[in-house]
Amino acid sequence: MTFWVFAATSAILPVYAMVMEWVVGTRLSERHHSKHDTYVISSALTGAITLAMMFMGVLGLVLSWLCRVGVFKASALTMEGFFFSFVLVMFVMWATLRRYRVATYDDHLEVTPFLGAKRSIRYDEIEQLKWSSSVIPPSRRCIVVIAGGEAKAILVGTFDLDQILLQINRNDVLDNA
Repeated sequence: MTFWVFAATSAILPVYAMVMEWVVGTRLSERHHSKHDTYVISSALTGAITLAMMFMGVLGLVLSWLCRVGVFKASALTMEGFFFSFVLVMFVMWATLRRYRVATYDDHLEVTPFLGAKRSIRYDEIEQLKWSSSVIPPSRRCIVVIAGGEAKAILVGTFDLDQILLQINRNDVLDNA
């Protein structure tokens, strides 16, 4: 029973992600509208994650089937469990990256973080814009937005941070580190 749950999930999650990538279409990482600019994670990155999920899901199903028919002596459940774990982790990563979004308006910015509720931050309430190291390649830096004495948002370096900083226009609070 567990094997079939792993196998079905390893097939369904990548197909769902592929359909979502196709239905939503090509996402521009930066869109300029008349009243705001929107920044999202590049569709090239989310598409690559989806392809990796699809490849590993199919590979896991094939290798598990070969274990079940006796070609390999490994346990089919162990084999499918490994590939299921990979697909599940990649799916969570894909879903969180697709969720992240920054929108800059005339007087505030809205950040939809990887996890948690959307945050709206007025530019005049920002106390500090602090440079920090990034964990998402290829960028090396990100910006932590501090307002009300706490870190309200993180602007990842994969975005055009210069353009976002120009829109915020608060060089008086920008950390020069």
